[in-house]
Amino acid sequence: MNNETTLIIGAAGNNGTATIKALVKKQSTKNTIRAAVRSAEKAAQLTQQFPSIETVIIDLDKPETLTEAYQGVTKVFMIPGNVEAREQHAKNAIDAAVQAGSVKHFLFYSVFGAEYESILFGRQFRAGEKHLEQSGLNWTHLRTIFFQDNFYGWAEGIKQGGLYFGIREGSLAPLNVADIGEIAANILTTSGHNNKAYNVTGPELLTGEDMAEIFTKVTGKAVSYISPTKEQTLDSLLSTGWPEWQAQGMLELFEVFATNQAAVISPDGEQLLGRPLTTLKDFTERNKSAFV
Repeated sequence: MNNETTLIIGAAGNNGTATIKALVKKQSTKNTIRAAVRSAEKAAQLTQQFPSIETVIIDLDKPETLTEAYQGVTKVFMIPGNVEAREQHAKNAIDAAVQAGSVKHFLFYSVFGAEYESILFGRQFRAGEKHLEQSGLNWTHLRTIFFQDNFYGWAEGIKQGGLYFGIREGSLAPLNVADIGEIAANILTTSGHNNKAYNVTGPELLTGEDMAEIFTKVTGKAVSYISPTKEQTLDSLLSTGWPEWQAQGMLELFEVFATNQAAVISPDGEQLLGRPLTTLKDFTERNKSAFV
């Protein structure tokens, strides 16, 4: 597919960087990858990491800054940021894509279960999905679940012998960020995805006990699973700098996991990836140094 310009909104985050990495491996030199970020510093970091890409600075709170970013853009992948204004940011980006007139396909990063709108994060992302569906653009929703990479945030506890993860006896299928990036790149560089919603999970359902056992085996040190109370989890999140709205949203998500409302393995990820998804054991072995 020649002379395509793909705009990545939210390019400096983990998912954005993983997607650019996968696209750079795939894209021909005739295609342009344009990374939209919030600061010159982020732009410089991405340019250093990926010299072949373009960068552009945008402010999703100021729609007028999007006009230049969309010049000649044929495909968009939007990854909404961890901000309370997710819904408005999505609307601004989608409206700008419509106004550009050149966008053939808009891939929207979303969350597993968004269609139910049962928790805050689901409602935020589903608002963006609905706005996109009503925009007249060809759309695809990429709905992902809790990341394996999130366990870097639990690394200190794991090092000290405890996985403090408040999902009680529930289970979920954690997903690898590099896999998400590759899946997104595959969607952006192949056809047949218009007006589809993909639910992407990891390859295996794991309880907290299962996860602790994996960390134990890989690190060679005993790691016990402890499920804190909601109050303890909230205090922990707030003490590490999480804003109140986001911490409350995470508590809602943990309750979904605790009650097995997301205890599902979807086939979509492996089909889109074209290879087996990364297991938590694989991820931990590759990044063992972070957990010992």
